[in-house]
Amino acid sequence: MNRTLLILLSIIILASCARRRTMERVQSYGIRTIAILPIDLTVAGTKPTKISPEEYQKRIERNRKYMYNALYIDLVQFADIRLRKYSQAEFQSLDKTRQLLEEKGITDSVAHLMDAEELAKILGVDAILKTNITQNRVLSDEAAFGVDVIGGVIRSTGANLPLPTGAARTSDIFVSCALIKRGYAVWSTRFNNSTDWNYPVEVAMQDVTRGIARRFPL
Repeated sequence: MNRTLLILLSIIILASCARRRTMERVQSYGIRTIAILPIDLTVAGTKPTKISPEEYQKRIERNRKYMYNALYIDLVQFADIRLRKYSQAEFQSLDKTRQLLEEKGITDSVAHLMDAEELAKILGVDAILKTNITQNRVLSDEAAFGVDVIGGVIRSTGANLPLPTGAARTSDIFVSCALIKRGYAVWSTRFNNSTDWNYPVEVAMQDVTRGIARRFPL
């Protein structure tokens, strides 16, 4: 038991030291102001059959805007609560970022394709944060629920049948996020998530933005 506790403490200490080194390295770039670009959300895979293509696109756009606002809130809250003692970096408000992009006629999709240094000058910040998310739809909620029920029935009978892990998931989510200054990614992170009929995409998206905020080095 003591050995296990010692190992856990060692892991925590090493992780803390690694995070502090990452923070110090990123701070050495002199980043004081950061603009968060609108999230680039791509949805692929199976499409729902019970709604029109137009409504489907509206749902994707609604989710994208929801994630954008959630990411800003989570980053600002983590900065205010935990990281302000280490850094003076501030995030540009979403309203100002949107206003400056609209004034230059830059759409959200175009912003992600632009040169990062040029974009930072337009937004008047030291660095920009780019987030790309791909959601690959696998099953509808109804189909996933059915798979889950069937799996439960099979398990209850004691039948030794191989059931694939995650068979009842509705989508897979792949995330990449980078803090860019002068065209160079001074920090980046990647992680995956999945949804199922009992873990909706809205909750999964909130976990994604919180995950980015927890890992953010400033």
